[in-house]
Amino acid sequence: MFDAAAVIGTGRSDDYLLSPVEHAERLRASAPKLAALLTHSAPMELARQYADADAEAVAAGVAFKRWLTRANWTVLVTATVSAVLMAVALLEGRLGGLTRPLLAVLALLGVGTGAIASMALFRVKEGRLLENWLTARARAETKRLSYFTWLVEEFASPIDIQLDLLKLEYFRRYQLDLQIAYYRIRRSDHRSSAERTLNIAAWSVVVAAIASGAAGVLGAMMTEWAALGSLAVFAAALQGFAASREAINQDRRNAERYERSAVALQGLRERLDDVRAGITAGSRSVLIEYVAAVQDQLSLEHRQWLEAAESTQTGVARLDKALQSALHGD
Repeated sequence: MFDAAAVIGTGRSDDYLLSPVEHAERLRASAPKLAALLTHSAPMELARQYADADAEAVAAGVAFKRWLTRANWTVLVTATVSAVLMAVALLEGRLGGLTRPLLAVLALLGVGTGAIASMALFRVKEGRLLENWLTARARAETKRLSYFTWLVEEFASPIDIQLDLLKLEYFRRYQLDLQIAYYRIRRSDHRSSAERTLNIAAWSVVVAAIASGAAGVLGAMMTEWAALGSLAVFAAALQGFAASREAINQDRRNAERYERSAVALQGLRERLDDVRAGITAGSRSVLIEYVAAVQDQLSLEHRQWLEAAESTQTGVARLDKALQSALHGD
């Protein structure tokens, strides 16, 4: 049997780049018909459009996460400053003449961080950073799907079994295997991030317990110890920070989604030998149907990703509410 898998080879870290010219150069001697197909104007143009949309999506995603993360941190700092202000006011008897200067400095700091948080949220909402990211990513993935669909459905007449086997293995390396590897990596990344968020939330519970317990017990013995109650404000801010972080990153939801997608694609990959046998037997439809099944699964994952990303708007609204609460001391 013609060993198309050996001709195409196994994956590399840069396989996500659609480079038909580079691929054609590597395959010109071992698979000249596929090399000629790759340099057709249609896949060349689709690859170019994918590269442009992918670069735009990456830049838009970085901008969205950078500004929203900045907003989340500055909201936490603003709420922390509010907690310290409360503590300083309760410790006025101990601090004496330092109370007013401290209150003034802390108030200015709170106003400054609150202003930065407001500006960051304004950029996210009015700049439509989330929408820009979603649009560019959807366009990029559509072009990638179209690239492989065109390549597989571009027929040779009469049926060319070797070329069809090469098409399958090309699709296997640069789409199927690539997406499985990507989902595995992203699943692990989101699980690690979710664990960090959980740790932050857990520490907020510890701080809240200390604040309520210590302030009550020690405050009964000495009034100044009641200032420990301000830790409850910080604990609430820390809890809000963790909640906003999860809403922004959608770590748990995305980890589960990537897990399901990887499992589904692995199940389809198990059928590769059956597809190879079908193509070798002269069936072109088995190749088309197999690629369509994989592409449908990828399209489903993209739709789920869009739904998950859109729910991030809830996180933005929650962050805005937390900022207003910190600024007005609610």
